[in-house]
Amino acid sequence: MESSQKRHDAAQAQYELGVSYGAAVDGDRQSNLEKAIACFQSALDSYTIDAFPLEWATTQHDLGDTYRVLLRGDKQINLKKALVHLQASLEVFTSEAMPVEWAKTQYSMGQTYMSLSGENRLVYLAKALTCFQATLTIYTPEGFPQEWASTQDQMGNLYCSLPSDDRYATLQEAITCYEAALTVYTPEASAESWALAHYNLGNVYTFLPGGDREANLCKAIEHYEKALEVNTYEAYPQHWANTMQSLGNAYRNLAGEESDDTLKKAIACYENALKVYTREHSPLDWAVVQNNLGITYNLLVEGDERERLEHAIDCFRAALQVYTQEEHPIDWAKTQNMLGLTYLDLPGGNLQEKLRHAIACFEATLLVYTQASFPIGWAAVQNNLGNAYCNLQGGDQQAYLRKAITYYEDALKVYTRHAFPYDWARAQNNLGNTYYRLHGDDRESNLNKAIASYRAALLVYNSEQMPVEWASTQNNLGNAYCSLQHGDRQQHLERAIACYEAALRVQTRRASPFEWARTLHNLGTAYTELTTGNIQTNLQRAIAYYEEAMSVDTSQRMPLEWASLLFHLADAYRALETGDRENNLETAISLYRSTWSIYTPESYPFEWAAGQNNCGNAYQELTRGNRRANMEAAETCYENALRIFLVLQMEEHVRGIRSNLEKVQQTLQSLY
Repeated sequence: MESSQKRHDAAQAQYELGVSYGAAVDGDRQSNLEKAIACFQSALDSYTIDAFPLEWATTQHDLGDTYRVLLRGDKQINLKKALVHLQASLEVFTSEAMPVEWAKTQYSMGQTYMSLSGENRLVYLAKALTCFQATLTIYTPEGFPQEWASTQDQMGNLYCSLPSDDRYATLQEAITCYEAALTVYTPEASAESWALAHYNLGNVYTFLPGGDREANLCKAIEHYEKALEVNTYEAYPQHWANTMQSLGNAYRNLAGEESDDTLKKAIACYENALKVYTREHSPLDWAVVQNNLGITYNLLVEGDERERLEHAIDCFRAALQVYTQEEHPIDWAKTQNMLGLTYLDLPGGNLQEKLRHAIACFEATLLVYTQASFPIGWAAVQNNLGNAYCNLQGGDQQAYLRKAITYYEDALKVYTRHAFPYDWARAQNNLGNTYYRLHGDDRESNLNKAIASYRAALLVYNSEQMPVEWASTQNNLGNAYCSLQHGDRQQHLERAIACYEAALRVQTRRASPFEWARTLHNLGTAYTELTTGNIQTNLQRAIAYYEEAMSVDTSQRMPLEWASLLFHLADAYRALETGDRENNLETAISLYRSTWSIYTPESYPFEWAAGQNNCGNAYQELTRGNRRANMEAAETCYENALRIFLVLQMEEHVRGIRSNLEKVQQTLQSLY
């Protein structure tokens, strides 16, 4: 008997020492836990289930709990050891004989199962739920309010982690659990738990699918602000920063008419979080906030766009100081992609330099985003690269376009019409635009490919659900038909006209003035070339469309398109024989001369020379006024054009102008 008592006392001393190590706040926490485990195991050398069942079960429970929180070593092995000891304690702690200890052990087992990962994750979560539900058969809000609330809190966490076909319903269960916990938790009696429950509710409402998205985000903001009543910067700086980051995310995702106001609130929250998160002490949190700041600056509408996007670029670059391809490949790739998109949107500066920066970012992203691992992200980046190469200059432009086509076609390996209809249609439209811009001997083949791509896009785009995209694609399709030279030219023009007229059913001067004017311009051009019906009537229609397009002043925003419109209107007036012929020619001359404010011999030599030649033709035909002055003006125009076309080595144009010049000079000689 005396020997048994000594064993008990020795074991009790080891057990109490283990408890002391487990609770110690001084020294290395993980070392203390390992010492606690050694003490508990030593106690179990004497505590046996037969001799000291209660002490044995208590030690098994505490040993399991210690393994559960031990981080040193293999975490998953530690958790499995924890389960072994906790389950062992249940041989003594039964729901009938020792219900409170049984409930306490069920709670610890639920926490342990929740922490386990691997292929059986879903099984572990289901077992955790069973344990917590068992706990609640003993822990009631009346008898054990704090324990009941803590279990409800843990069940809320579990439902947030539990995969489900009905994610909305699962998260609603989490909300119910957190709200139940808050019937016990108060900011006075259990401030930290109360704040954490509100923080968790904020997270659930932020990510809750379905329902009223804006209302859910507003609820999330309310809960985060509640949490901040306890989690202040002074009292709990880490919790305060975590909540500020989450609050920023909620504001960033909040839709509404005052979107810029909510985005500015998001920025303020992120900048607050950065008062705690530093690159040195919490690099990953710091990088996450930098990334979120970059995204938010991208979303802002008001203010100086260049300044905003430069802020975004600085934030993404900052995040990439932490995110590396080797250690954080997915975050690194996402940030590279966002940085590339920001370069594409950045106004001003050197466009080609920005495009090259964007291409470098997208190509970096593809080092992580592979078709096999991230098919949707991979396809999106392929589309982005196509867009970048379409606009790249300073080299072989046609080679860049062919490269863009390859990227769009790769994107279409993932974007199928049935799985991703809108992405598929957008890629088809982009592909059509690229084929349209390709030149060379196979020009007609490329135009037919462009037409096929535009028609494919129109299988998804319709005037009711996607009117802007539908109208834009109709306009593009019209351009492709208008450019076809082989086959029935007049039929191609009639199809182009039908496409432009379809686009104008959606595009209006009020809703989309610049697109409306562009389509009218294209429609006018098609009519100038149409020979079916009365040619002069067609020209009159073209002039009417051109002049209607001119009611939108594009001279500042789109000066090249404005000059092109004037040039085509001048050509139409010069060809128009009905009405006052002399007035038509004078109008044409005035319009040609107006284009020269944009078309200069230095910047646009071909267009300037073409305008000089055509203006010369109009002066040559003009009989009103001083005939000799008209011929001299024509001669000057032809000489100007000849000088440029000689430099450009465009022999066919040179021959035509020399012929015109010879006729004018002969006429001038006859007038002396």
